[in-house]
Amino acid sequence: MTEQKLQQLLQDMTLEEKVNQMLQLAGGFFTGDMMAMGPMAEKGFTQENVAQAGSVLGALGAEKLKKIQQDFMEKHPHKIPLLFMLDVINGLKTIYPIPLGQGATFEPELAERCAQMAAKESAVSGLHVTFSPMVDLVRDARWGRVMESTGEDPYLNSLFAEAMVRGYQGENLQEPYRIAACVKHFAGYGAPTAGRDYNTVELSRHTLKEFYLPAYKAGIDAGAALVMTSFNTIDGVPATGNKWLMRKVLREEMGFDGVLISDWAAIEEIIYHGYCADRKEAAVRAAQAGVDIDMMTGIYSEHLCKLVREGEVPEALVDEAVYRILELKNKLGLFENPCKDADAEKEKTGFINACVKVLCAKKGWNEAFTVQAKEGSALVRYLCVRVMDEDATSYKGALLSCAGDNSKLVREILTVVYTSHRDWKTEIVKMLESKKSKEREMAVQVLKNWGAEHFQEELGTALAREKSSKVKELLEN
Repeated sequence: MTEQKLQQLLQDMTLEEKVNQMLQLAGGFFTGDMMAMGPMAEKGFTQENVAQAGSVLGALGAEKLKKIQQDFMEKHPHKIPLLFMLDVINGLKTIYPIPLGQGATFEPELAERCAQMAAKESAVSGLHVTFSPMVDLVRDARWGRVMESTGEDPYLNSLFAEAMVRGYQGENLQEPYRIAACVKHFAGYGAPTAGRDYNTVELSRHTLKEFYLPAYKAGIDAGAALVMTSFNTIDGVPATGNKWLMRKVLREEMGFDGVLISDWAAIEEIIYHGYCADRKEAAVRAAQAGVDIDMMTGIYSEHLCKLVREGEVPEALVDEAVYRILELKNKLGLFENPCKDADAEKEKTGFINACVKVLCAKKGWNEAFTVQAKEGSALVRYLCVRVMDEDATSYKGALLSCAGDNSKLVREILTVVYTSHRDWKTEIVKMLESKKSKEREMAVQVLKNWGAEHFQEELGTALAREKSSKVKELLEN
């Protein structure tokens, strides 16, 4: 969609539609597990909010998200697609070391590759955004989220921030298997008093800017599409309602022009910090600070329309927030392809393919692959066969020795491997004389795949002496 059309769309939207674009809801609202009534209604959610929400978190699965998207857009007055977001921190189905462990490798390039593979698995599962990387500097081991950071060094954290953003996003968000990255938690979240989560943060401006801000800046410079606010206070002001921090530092000094999203219920947390009297004032403070998306409080949807009409919040603040959200959807190509890369078939096999890719890069593991191909669990044996097939000439003996495997999964992939190597004809024909019926069965199947008419003599001889009813049945067919 062109910028002109995007601007026209914004102008055509009602105030209620725009404010609902700024609302993020849990996936349960769209799967029937949660309803905008009872406790949820008390939080300010209505059926209209759900029907016009801008984004969803916590839902996963290609088929599920495609159905949610299609059902949602059919009823939406302007057919605006949802954004699907999730915490994909150190992998989705293929799990990599925790970020602290990745930081300990001192190899940002490796973290970039992990992020790229995680992006692919996420994309085929229907996701558009990951709440990663967390680039908070951490120097207090008492804090419970230490493991989600890459460490205590500003320079190292900056390198990993850049690498992970590149890994998730690539050069263009519309490319296949790319998702938007969200740098978090802005700012100083890793320095809570006494290591207590959601707590106050007491940092001098010098310490904040010299040590804590560089990694956020690095992620932003790498092109991060989103930034998430933090729960903590800075100079006594909660970050989510901190106009100086979000508009002066983040937007003006760091040049961030993407989507700013609150952490879970962070706009409501402004009240608990004692900074606001109630939800209405919290809505004012967050909007003034430039928070574009309210994650799961209903504060914006409950109060912003009224605040705009009463003149307490300029509609221009709502417009700039909504335009950034629409712009992100446009950068992802969702107006043309609302489901983007969601693919149920690729979702099923994606994590195995990623495992194979990682294992193929492991040098010096040749012996381990050959041993585990015989002794590991069925899935491990399957993976080892897949890995060895990448260099089948070197692993020929090991691959042929697996012919009698009892696992259907392993036998299916071995059949494919053997069938693709016609130069192994001698070894496959010899299997017809094996004492193991599973090996004879494999040989018959591969020879049939190659063309039974070329092996009539060998198959006839095998049939004459065959005692296994299953192999005999294969030969006769």
